[in-house]
Amino acid sequence: RKYTPVVLTIAFFICTVPWAFGPDVGRYWMLNGLIFMVIACPCALTISTPVTYSAGLAATAQRGIIIKGGNRLEALGNVKTVLLDKTGTITTGKFALSHLELIGERRSRKEVLELLSLMEAPSSHPLSACLVSAAKEEGVTMADKVSLRDHTILKGEGVSANVDGKQVYVGNERLFNRIGMYNISTEEVEAAKEWSEEGGTVGYIGIEGVGIIGMFCVKDTIRDEAEAVISFLQQSGIEVIMLTGDGDGAAQAVGKEIGLTESCIKSQLLPEDKLHYVSSLKGSSTNNHASISGKKKLILMVGDGVNDAPALSVADVGVAMGEGASLAMEMSDVTLMDSNLSKLLFSMNMGQKVIKTVKENIATACLVNLVAVVLTFMGKMTLLWAIISDVGVMLLVTLNGMKLLSSRTIARIEQKTPKEKKSMLPRSKTKRKGGQRYSRTLSEDRNDDDGVEMGNMENETSTSRTKRKDGQKYNMTLSEDGDDEMDNLEIV
Repeated sequence: RKYTPVVLTIAFFICTVPWAFGPDVGRYWMLNGLIFMVIACPCALTISTPVTYSAGLAATAQRGIIIKGGNRLEALGNVKTVLLDKTGTITTGKFALSHLELIGERRSRKEVLELLSLMEAPSSHPLSACLVSAAKEEGVTMADKVSLRDHTILKGEGVSANVDGKQVYVGNERLFNRIGMYNISTEEVEAAKEWSEEGGTVGYIGIEGVGIIGMFCVKDTIRDEAEAVISFLQQSGIEVIMLTGDGDGAAQAVGKEIGLTESCIKSQLLPEDKLHYVSSLKGSSTNNHASISGKKKLILMVGDGVNDAPALSVADVGVAMGEGASLAMEMSDVTLMDSNLSKLLFSMNMGQKVIKTVKENIATACLVNLVAVVLTFMGKMTLLWAIISDVGVMLLVTLNGMKLLSSRTIARIEQKTPKEKKSMLPRSKTKRKGGQRYSRTLSEDRNDDDGVEMGNMENETSTSRTKRKDGQKYNMTLSEDGDDEMDNLEIV
């Protein structure tokens, strides 16, 4: 709105005022005025940004990353803080029931599993699916003649419903504290604490007027790429914070495993708590607007569930996991279709590359135009060369923007992400040493040398195998240095 009027005004005066000094002077400056208008045409400046945005969006879409617009892609390159939900984001969201303990003798294990299955079946939370599946694995199904009414999801706490005229609750400690039903023994409290410190999510089932009749623990697995992604972000100077509604014990256990300090872990958060936390971070930021300068000042939130949707909508950039709730994907700006956190790094690196490319295009267009204007006023520029320079720089910035689609550029961007992005699990090989077979894991730099660690992928200290001695079969372990430990052999 300002550039074009200014250029036209300058060109108008160049074309008209010199006529007052004679026809020859007027004709000379009339030509220069036309040349100036051609050179100052903002075609290159106008096309440089959308072409770059389109190329960047296409490159990310080819890798399963859906970004809703070029401004969101640019914002990804300006992120200074990344907030990660725990369940379904840092972890896979695929729970397994690890503990189920009855409290009192008021219900049998089968009755508790029936009630859990009945209460959790209507819910879409991954934890609910785990409990229903665990009941089926033990041959327990929902009773057909049971009346279930007023099933309610209590955000951040659990579920409640009326079963055969009795109010039943399934949820976390916060829920039972709120309703005044958390009345378990000291031993059971200690057991729950221990389960939580092991990284499990502890829940309870209770009946109004009866009390808590059972407690359970479900465990989730951390995504293979999570630790590498978080480490890379931290090394890049980006602050990483984990937000979760789980208890402090489970949150700290997961945080420790992925390399987060205690100050970077926020636990026991309700959906509105996450919303307020994101809002407070945005309010404290000195510059929370995307800028072509590339300064990282924005807040990025990654989540997958309905509980994360409010925080995703408030964050400068909301990123949803493709395996999560549809509401989260609708409220987000970016969706990782295969729910791989490494794709988050790719999209952020692509955002930074887009910013750099746009700056290159603007600088190139301005420099070429400046040289052409100088030559014009020196009398060295013709109208034909002015047209050639204008079209030429427009094609130049277009090709420079389209380079984001090239395999070479993509490879360079992918090199900035951790090596685990292609194969998240370590590659194991089998090797013989001293007549024995050893399973080993190649180190991160893939050097096949003596420094390779022995053992399985999760516990790399030792691995067990069977060996015969004096006609008997024995279980033995291979120590880290490859020596057989024959002490206390267990006869098979």
